[in-house]
Amino acid sequence: MAKERDVVEINLEQWIIPIAIVIAGVLVAAAIYLTNRTKQDDSTVVGTQQEAEAQQEEFPQASTTISDSPYLGDKSKAKVVIVEYTDFLCSYCARHATETKPKLISEYIDSGQVLYVVRNLPLDFHGQLALDIANASLCVNEIGGREKYFEFYTKGFEQESTDTLSATAKELGIDMNKYNTCMNENRYGDTIEVDITDATSAGIQGTPGFVIGKLDSKGNVEGRLIAGAYPFESFKQIIEEYSE
Repeated sequence: MAKERDVVEINLEQWIIPIAIVIAGVLVAAAIYLTNRTKQDDSTVVGTQQEAEAQQEEFPQASTTISDSPYLGDKSKAKVVIVEYTDFLCSYCARHATETKPKLISEYIDSGQVLYVVRNLPLDFHGQLALDIANASLCVNEIGGREKYFEFYTKGFEQESTDTLSATAKELGIDMNKYNTCMNENRYGDTIEVDITDATSAGIQGTPGFVIGKLDSKGNVEGRLIAGAYPFESFKQIIEEYSE
C-alpha cells in the first residue's frame, strides 16, 4: 500500500501582521527619504536666493554715464565698463589705484574686455586742493592726451599743494603756458560739478565709488555699484556677470 504524502499546511494568517509591518516600514523610510531630499533641494534653492540677495544688497543696481571723461581700453571691443569716481586726496582711492587697478588693467583692460573711465568726486572736506587736482588732471588730459592723463593720475594722489601740481605737470612734459591758462580759468570747474552730480545720482556717497556694467551707444552704463576700495575679486565677480 502506497505511503500517504506528507501534507504541509501554511497558515497565511500568521504572516499577515509581520508582512504588514515590513511594508509599513518601507513606506515610512521612503517617505522620510523623499522629505529629506525635498528639504535639501529647497535648501539649495534658498541658499542660491540668499546669495543673490546678499550680492544685490552689497552691490546694488546703479546707472551712470561715461561723459567725455578720460578712459583706458578699447571702446570698439569692450563689453563692460568700469566708471570710477575718485578724489585725489582720498587714501582709499590711492589704495585702489596702487593695489586693484593694476590687476584690472592687466587682466581685463589690456585685453580689450573692459573700458576703464575716471571721473571726479572731490569731497567737500578736502577743500580747494581736491578741486585743483581734479582740474589739473583734466587740463593735462586736454593738453597731453589720455596717456599723459593717466601718468598724472598715478601721481595725483601724492600732491600736497598747487605748487607740486605745476611741478608734476612740468615733469610730464606738459606745455606750461597752456597748463597755467587752463588752471587760471578753472576751465573744468563745470565738468567737475557734472561729475559730482552724476556720482550722487548713481548713489555714490563717498570715494572711491564705481559703477560697473554694460555700456550703450549713448555712453550710458547700467550695472552695479561698488562703494569703496573693494578687492580685485569683487570687481572680477561683477565684470564676469556682465561679460556673459
